[in-house]
Amino acid sequence: MNTPPWHSWLGPRRARRLSERFGTPLYVYSAPVLRNRCRALLRAFPGVGLRYAMKANSNPTLLRMVRSMGLGVDTVSPWEVQLALECGFRKAELIYSGNNPSDDDLRAVHRAGVLINLDSLSALHRYGRMFRGARVSLRVNLEVGGGHHPHVITSGPDSKFGLAPEDLPEAKSIAARHGMRIVGLHQHIGSGIFDPQLFLDALDPLLAFSEALPDLEVLDAGGGFGVPYRPEESPLDLAALGSRVTTRFRAMQKGRKKPLQFLLEPGRYVVAEAGALLTQVTTLKRTRDRVFIGVDSGMHHLIRPALYQSYHPVSMVPERDGAALRSFIVGPICESGDVLAEERMIPMPEEGDLAIVGNAGAYGFAMASHYNLRARPAEVLIDNGKVTVIRARESYRDVIRRRDLRAKR
Repeated sequence: MNTPPWHSWLGPRRARRLSERFGTPLYVYSAPVLRNRCRALLRAFPGVGLRYAMKANSNPTLLRMVRSMGLGVDTVSPWEVQLALECGFRKAELIYSGNNPSDDDLRAVHRAGVLINLDSLSALHRYGRMFRGARVSLRVNLEVGGGHHPHVITSGPDSKFGLAPEDLPEAKSIAARHGMRIVGLHQHIGSGIFDPQLFLDALDPLLAFSEALPDLEVLDAGGGFGVPYRPEESPLDLAALGSRVTTRFRAMQKGRKKPLQFLLEPGRYVVAEAGALLTQVTTLKRTRDRVFIGVDSGMHHLIRPALYQSYHPVSMVPERDGAALRSFIVGPICESGDVLAEERMIPMPEEGDLAIVGNAGAYGFAMASHYNLRARPAEVLIDNGKVTVIRARESYRDVIRRRDLRAKR
C-alpha cells in the first residue's frame, strides 16, 4: 500500500495518541503543510495579491496563520468580513464576493469599508441608491468555467454567478446615475481546476474585457486550484501556471496609464492537504458482496462525498493483514447517502481501529452540521510537535443552546 501524503505529520502512532487524548471524530491540521502551500503560491505569483477562500475553512487560528504568511481573504458573507477583520486582516486585504446579497449584506460590507464584487444589475442599483459615490467592483460571467463537479462550476451559461458581457453598458449607466466608480473587475470560473490552459482561457477574455473600464484599479481572477485526491491525479504545475499568468498581466500593464492591482483566488489549495478527519471504527457489517465499515463520523462532518460524489483518500490504523475486501466506509446518519468512501479494497479492520480521511482541510468542518442532533468534531493543530485545541468539542448543551425547550401551554 502506498504511503499516504499525510503520513509524515499524522502517522499511525500520532493518530492513536490523538484519538486517546482528544477523542474522535477529530479534525487534525498541520501548520507546516499550510505554510508550505502559502509559500508555494507566493513564489509562483510574485507581485500578485493572493486571496484565500475563507469559506473553505474559517477557523480563526488558521486564518491568523494565513494572514501571517502574507495572504488576504476572499469573503462571501458579512460575518466572514467581520471575522477576518477580528483576526487582524486589513480592509485592503479583503474582497467581498457574496451572491444575491440582501440590503443588510450590502450595508454591512460597506460599513466595514471592504471592496464589494457585485454580480447583478439589481444589486448594483440597490448599492448605488444606498451609497451614492461608492467604489464598486463587478463580477462578470464570460462563459468559461470548469471544476470537479457541476455544483462547483461558477461560470458559463448555466451558472447563477456573474454579469453577462452584454450587461456592461447598463451596469456602467447605473453606476453613472449613482455617481459610483467601477474600480474592480472580478471573475471566478470554478473549483478544483487542474488544467492550466482552462485558467488561461478564462483569464484572456477577462483581460480584454477590462479595457472597457478605464478607471479600473483591481483585477480579480478566481478559480480554485486543484488538489490531488485520487491516486491517479497529479499536482497542478504551480510554477508553470504562475509564469504564464504573470507574463500576461505584465504585458497588459504596459498598455495602461493607471497601475492595476492583480488579485488571484487559489481556493482550497491553501488548506485542503493540511487537514484530515480522524474517525474510529464502531461497527462492522458483512453482507453478500461487501463490507460496511461503520465509523463515528459521516456526512454531517464531511459532506463532500455525499454532495459532490467527491473522492477522499483513506488510510486505516492499523493496516491489517489479510485479503482486501470490497468496502464502504459509512457514518451514523440516518441517510443512505451517508458514505465517506465507497468501493475501496481494504483488509477487514477491527472495531476500535481508526480511519483517517485525508485532504479534509477544505470544506470539511466549514460545511459540518448538527444533523440528527449530533455534535461537530473538535479541531486540533499540529505545529512543531505541539498539539493545540483550536476548537473544543461540543456538548449537548452547546448544540441545543439556542433552542426553546419550554413546553407549550
